[in-house]
Amino acid sequence: MFDLEKIYSKNASNMRKSVIRELLKLTQQPDIISFAGGLPAPETFPVEDLRQAADRVFTNSPMKALQYGTTEGDAELKAELIKFEQRQGMKLGADNLLIVSASQQALDMMPKIFLDPGDYVIAGRPTYVGTIQAIQSYQGKILGIPFSPENDGFDLVELEKRYERARRDGRRIKYIYVIPDFQNPSGICWSLAKRKALLEFAYRENLLIVEDAPYREIRFIGEHIPSLYLLDQAGEDRGIVINLKTFSKILIPGARVGWIIARPEIIGKLVIAKQAMDLCTNVFTQCWLAEYLKTGKIYEVIEKTCGLYRDKRNHMVKMFEKHMPKRWDLTWTEPEGGLFLWISLPKYIDTDQMIHKAVAEKVAYVVGSAFYFDQPEHNAMRINFSYSSMGKIEEGVKRLAKVITAEIDAHEAGPRGQTSVEGV
Repeated sequence: MFDLEKIYSKNASNMRKSVIRELLKLTQQPDIISFAGGLPAPETFPVEDLRQAADRVFTNSPMKALQYGTTEGDAELKAELIKFEQRQGMKLGADNLLIVSASQQALDMMPKIFLDPGDYVIAGRPTYVGTIQAIQSYQGKILGIPFSPENDGFDLVELEKRYERARRDGRRIKYIYVIPDFQNPSGICWSLAKRKALLEFAYRENLLIVEDAPYREIRFIGEHIPSLYLLDQAGEDRGIVINLKTFSKILIPGARVGWIIARPEIIGKLVIAKQAMDLCTNVFTQCWLAEYLKTGKIYEVIEKTCGLYRDKRNHMVKMFEKHMPKRWDLTWTEPEGGLFLWISLPKYIDTDQMIHKAVAEKVAYVVGSAFYFDQPEHNAMRINFSYSSMGKIEEGVKRLAKVITAEIDAHEAGPRGQTSVEGV
């Protein structure tokens, strides 16, 4: 047999399957309540308004929509996105934007243009699995920084300590990757003070910041906090922040369209990288989304989504409080936005092993170890609250609590029914 392993590149050898995608295969049975996927609620999709927008594209500009487009992206869509971002105070021109095939393509482009094999990226522990995949596939490495006990951003003492140690060891660090708003997987939101501190750290150390912001608009509790991009722009304006956005969480995931915001020199390099990937993002979809954005109805969708997710998040937390074992070492985050929360269990529970028992009880989650790139922790899980109905949230939490309770009871009971060696 022809040995393919001998001819795969080092990049290919570093690629890893998505743990989340593999786990989702276990949850396709209709009777399983899945908290595993990062799926938006389908009831938020503005189907009729999108259909009408598509009709207008076919009526008014079919030849443009069905032809190749520029790598930089459709001019009308970029104009609408500039208006969209202006509502948050950002001042952008067309040369600050690149339209991409959702933010996962953007995440893949970051290590592609910035990392040489062995280079490091600073990221949280835990962090988004798609970012881990992208960095590893380009033979990059990650310097992990734990979050503070207050869940308001990095532990800044650990950031300084680990960064200095890495520099002494000769490690070359290129950029910082963060999800400041409702982080995936933990759901935490960075405070204004921590955002400013991270920006100052990046200024001092001459590092770029990649600000992944797919959930930024999905805040349903509290006041919006300025993005890192805006803080830089409104302050020293050094242009060190690259902001990644997507329609997947604020409108529809099936469009597979996102955008990168950065200074023009960086956008120019990303355009070259994208040309080798797919030439241009789906042109019809760009025209379609631009036509929809002109109606201004996306703000109604976002408002509806925030209200629905607030209700679902509150209901899930209430069900946790009702059904989960009451223990100091069993905790969960209570996010102010986004789609996820994070459950931490007693240290002796391995959620990688427990997932099979959970699926047997017809409930699923994502194992916490999937979100670590070094020394994974196995006693946590990511839970999605956006997709399931209220009834399924309650029933799913009951099933999950049953599995967790059984694990705790089994541990506390200890070995039973075993004959001692001395008594044989």
